[in-house]
Amino acid sequence: MRIPLLFLLALAFSSCVSNKIHEGIVQEFQAELSARDRALDRQQDSLLTTRLALERSRGGNDMLLITQDRLQDRLVVLEDELDQLRGNLTSTNFQMSNQLAKLRQEKREVELTYDSLRMRQGDIVDRFQQGVDNAAKVIRSSVEGMIPDDSYALSTSAGEVTLSIQEDLLFKNRTSDQINDEAATILRAVMDALQADPLLKLSVVGHTDNQPNPRRNFNNWQYAARRATAIAEELAETYYLSPNRVVAASHGEFRPVQSNASPEGQRANRRLDFVLRNNVGNLVRELNKLGEGDK
Repeated sequence: MRIPLLFLLALAFSSCVSNKIHEGIVQEFQAELSARDRALDRQQDSLLTTRLALERSRGGNDMLLITQDRLQDRLVVLEDELDQLRGNLTSTNFQMSNQLAKLRQEKREVELTYDSLRMRQGDIVDRFQQGVDNAAKVIRSSVEGMIPDDSYALSTSAGEVTLSIQEDLLFKNRTSDQINDEAATILRAVMDALQADPLLKLSVVGHTDNQPNPRRNFNNWQYAARRATAIAEELAETYYLSPNRVVAASHGEFRPVQSNASPEGQRANRRLDFVLRNNVGNLVRELNKLGEGDK
């Protein structure tokens, strides 16, 4: 269509313009036509490029859709696994809660048992010590006002009470086995305490100072032991104390209560100790029975 159009235009103008003008017009039309052809070619190239890009985009979209589907499937699997884990966690928490409640209950029961056991142990120990404390009260009430305060000492410790008596209240001067009349008050007080609690046992322990004793054929240890034995025999024979509840012992000069450097200290060290003890074996047996009963 380009050539006929050009021919008609040339024919129309041939009658009124000169050949020069005619040629100029033809050239202008040819230039415009060439420009339009080039523009059309560019548009066609652009369209082709666009189509290719679109095709590539469609291919990319397809891959994207495939990838998206795969991710969606994976997401479903992960959600299922998560739900399963949540279920397991809930079950585990429930089990742990039950176990914790059980442990707390067991702890409370153990604490109650421990408190009860401790109270019962305390009662047993209190009864054990109570016998000693009662013995001390009996002895004190028996000797107070009956013998000089500075001639005896009364003390208590765990499971025992000790009455310390100076020698001149028990023995005639410079003798080891001749008991004087004043000893009766002391021996009666000791017997009253022993009779008040049959579980108590007695140790009679002799002591001396570091000076030679009147019996030249005895050392101080033997001399003190002879005096302790004399008192134990007196209690057994005169006051009917069972021999299995009394023992005689001696520390000689080796357990002084004061320094032997002065006459006063020497006098204080020449003494006999009446040690009343509760039966530790009975205490141990009671405590063992208590433990066995709670097993």
